[in-house]
Amino acid sequence: MATVRVRKRGKTYSYIFEAGKTAEGKRRVIEKGGFALKDDAYAAGVAAYTDYRHGNIGITSDRITLRAFCQKWMENVVRSNVRESTYDVYSRILEQHILSVIGMTDLQDLTPALLDGFIRQQAALGLSHSYLLQMRRILHQALDYAVYPAELIQSNPVNYIKIPKSAPRNLVKRTIISPDVYEQLLHDQPLGKLCHIPIMLLYHTGARIGEVLGLCWEDVDFDRRVIHIRRQYTYISGLGNLLVPPKTSTSVRDIIVDKSLLAELKQWKAMQSSWELEAGDTYRIVDEQNDHTLRYPSKRAARLDARRRYMVCTGRTGKPLSRATLMQTLKKYDLNAHSFRHTHATMLIEAGASLKGVAGRLGHKRVEMTDEIYTHNTEKIQRDTEKAFEKTLETMQTKR
Repeated sequence: MATVRVRKRGKTYSYIFEAGKTAEGKRRVIEKGGFALKDDAYAAGVAAYTDYRHGNIGITSDRITLRAFCQKWMENVVRSNVRESTYDVYSRILEQHILSVIGMTDLQDLTPALLDGFIRQQAALGLSHSYLLQMRRILHQALDYAVYPAELIQSNPVNYIKIPKSAPRNLVKRTIISPDVYEQLLHDQPLGKLCHIPIMLLYHTGARIGEVLGLCWEDVDFDRRVIHIRRQYTYISGLGNLLVPPKTSTSVRDIIVDKSLLAELKQWKAMQSSWELEAGDTYRIVDEQNDHTLRYPSKRAARLDARRRYMVCTGRTGKPLSRATLMQTLKKYDLNAHSFRHTHATMLIEAGASLKGVAGRLGHKRVEMTDEIYTHNTEKIQRDTEKAFEKTLETMQTKR
């Protein structure tokens, strides 16, 4: 084990210790001077060496609570390796459901038994199976780093933890929207109302709610009948509303749409233009800052260094439709954004579309995900299956 040495250089003291080897195989030495007292140099050297041993993330003690470690890990490791939206998700899950319960436990005291009890407790509180998996994954990543390179614990206790089978699944209600309900929605939210176009986009494309709210007019190709999914509208705590890349690489996609949707979009675009002319300098525009955060100044207060975004889902004043407003409208009909995505996928499957084609339209990585989540055993599928079975029987009888 390397030791911290102190030496005097002129009138001040320096600490020095070895920190492994360089890529060329030479000894790597860490040295810092300027300390007036020998004891101060030694204390600073010990802290620096401990930080080096623990991955250089600002940990200067072998005993540390889970909360303190996760804060260092998030700031020094996670932030530079994930998108801001992912960082925000990690932060919320850690704070709300992990650190608030076991955050003051020392890392060295986190045993498989303790974590198993913690997970079972959270399952008993009603957290879903998928959410518990997310919690386990984040905790596993953090404690993997605590094993190496931080070398604070010898093994990862999360390796031995499983999610209880009793944890509820599919807490998100996915309702098939009947034609009558859809017609009622459009009747109550006609063209010109705030939620009309978002509802049509959700129903006709199966896109995620953030992808629909993030659509800009540059993403709509009227000639080719294509909508390009290139960004999503999201909220991140501490930053505000942003336009960020879609959820995954496969979420970046082109969706061919029908003529009826395009006709509505053309009328809507014309309405937006007339409202902007009518409002003049008081019209609210969408400015995207360099950090992708959005601001909604009046045209009179527009900033020259910001990029204006011509968004599809806006209100009469020009301000974008919020997720909360749309979800509140859908809730009146006992629906949510998942209902549209589920309906769109099921309709395509029932019409004979391939799972691969549906998965590509929805932006899924795996065909299995589409099959498991967005299709179900509808009456039509049952009837088609029965017809196929009857046809097989007839063929067998004919051969006899």
